[in-house]
Amino acid sequence: MIFEQEPIYFENKGGIDVLFLPALTPAMESMLNPLIPPTSGLRMKIYEERENSQYFMPKEKQFLFFRAFRAISEVAKEQISKSRPGVLLVSDDRPSSSYLVEIFAKILAYDGYQIYFQTPADPLAIETVKTDPYYSRMGTPHASASVVLFDEVDLVIVITASHNEIDWNGIKIYIERSIPISGKVMKAISEKSLTYTEILGKIDFQVGYLDANARNNEYILNILQEIMDLSILKGKKVLLWPYMGLAPELQDLFSRVGMDVIVVPEDMEPPNPTVNIDLPKLTDLMRKHQVSVAILLDTDRDRIVFALYHMEKDEIEIFQPNTLYTAMHNILTQEFGIPIVNVRTIPSDPRADSHAPLTFTTGVGYKHLGMVLNSALGYSLETEQFQTGILYLQTPEGYRKCTSPLEIQTAFATLPPTITKVFVGLWEESGGHTFNILDIIRDPSNSDAESQNSLITLRPRFPPIGDKYPAEALLILTALIESGYNFHDYVDANIAGTRAMIQADDARKLRIVEHFTSQLGQTFPVGDELFQISSFEQINGTTAIIHLYNTDTKTDVYFRPSGTGPGVRIYIFGPKSKIDRYLSLIQNKIDKLIN
Repeated sequence: MIFEQEPIYFENKGGIDVLFLPALTPAMESMLNPLIPPTSGLRMKIYEERENSQYFMPKEKQFLFFRAFRAISEVAKEQISKSRPGVLLVSDDRPSSSYLVEIFAKILAYDGYQIYFQTPADPLAIETVKTDPYYSRMGTPHASASVVLFDEVDLVIVITASHNEIDWNGIKIYIERSIPISGKVMKAISEKSLTYTEILGKIDFQVGYLDANARNNEYILNILQEIMDLSILKGKKVLLWPYMGLAPELQDLFSRVGMDVIVVPEDMEPPNPTVNIDLPKLTDLMRKHQVSVAILLDTDRDRIVFALYHMEKDEIEIFQPNTLYTAMHNILTQEFGIPIVNVRTIPSDPRADSHAPLTFTTGVGYKHLGMVLNSALGYSLETEQFQTGILYLQTPEGYRKCTSPLEIQTAFATLPPTITKVFVGLWEESGGHTFNILDIIRDPSNSDAESQNSLITLRPRFPPIGDKYPAEALLILTALIESGYNFHDYVDANIAGTRAMIQADDARKLRIVEHFTSQLGQTFPVGDELFQISSFEQINGTTAIIHLYNTDTKTDVYFRPSGTGPGVRIYIFGPKSKIDRYLSLIQNKIDKLIN
């Protein structure tokens, strides 16, 4: 592949780079300020694909990113009560990354930030920084956690488009907490980005270095020693296939527990293992290295797939995140006696719900999952951000919307008094997972049942991470596999899940949601069966996810506008023999609504 960019020219005015911006078209405005708010930062195409695998970055696309950079810098500084806040600025391994890091660093320096890069610790990084001073690579999970693991870091910015194609790039932002920004703050960034006529950047500035990867891995191993013994992994092999880059932070983590890490240095397009697996090549690699576990990851390492090689049968078995995390939770709960408060996004697998002492279901994205954790801990949350959350508690009577942080704290207070330490698992079907360990402090002097929420205090045993942090689960899952656990024994084989996506722009996404919102309480025919139409709402009452369910077959269907791409995502859980037919029928009917 060949990547080129159209040259742009800054004017040097007394040590400041000045770039004058052209006016925005309506289409450009919609990219920066979309009708459907993104679930995680901003993502846009930055390259135009041409013939013979050539990609060209026009200046108009660059200007969109620069506008977003300046808006993020200014809005974040308004949120942080420091004259010189610290920012960890990193990227994934996309071809546009170092160039964007350079421009963003100059903008942040102009606004008075102390800028930190990831210390070049692995051999590739050490060699690359000699010619690329803006090489600062990290996966999103380790980066976002660094905002709570380092006192000097107030803001984390990751330049990444996650699992999107190579011609995309984007930005994920974390201000003071490891929860992706959303709500009013995200809206302020989008709106402010439309107003600029120029971009200002400082030319000369000093960059500090932090080994955030090492700090994260120490944190991960400290948490995991509270969950299970990982000594089974010593001397074992694991095949690691990052779909872009080499994932040095995960190589280091697995090496720390004594594993022999075999890395596949081949980029994939699209860089998303949940939809793109080269099964013949993967089989050959696992057979060649005689390795039983392979882990496939997307560009910024927060989507995962496991492959198990059964040597005696010479067969490969693929496990997607939904099954992996369901089995892991059930094994830890049933076999290890670990009480896991199950906090999952609404489309995630429900087959671990019955084994958890408490289950929350939330909207898609860690901005919702992180709000459950932070509310339980009594941390303050920006009111508008909370109002746009989708937070539900599962009860014997069904889903109950949580309308305040206090309701979430009260739910934790219903845990049996025998539970003095609880493991909170935040997770989603695409691969994100985070474990937190909370001590439950009870006040024996207060026995007033009406004020049950005041009976406990939840105290985090470690700094609480509220974003995707699946490295913990990667080690646990690998250890469970090497210990001989069969995941099929811990999930109900009669229930299955599948998903699909219908292509749709923002206007069509809204049309679908508005159509079904107008039909709430009515029925939707799927073949010869009727599904009830309901919804999950934001706390402020806005419909966010459409829910179809059939009580006879115990089938649930969820669909929502994608916040990371041009489409409507459909998820279905129900009898294994029926869900493919249901999905096809529903997909065709929704397709007709927008065409």
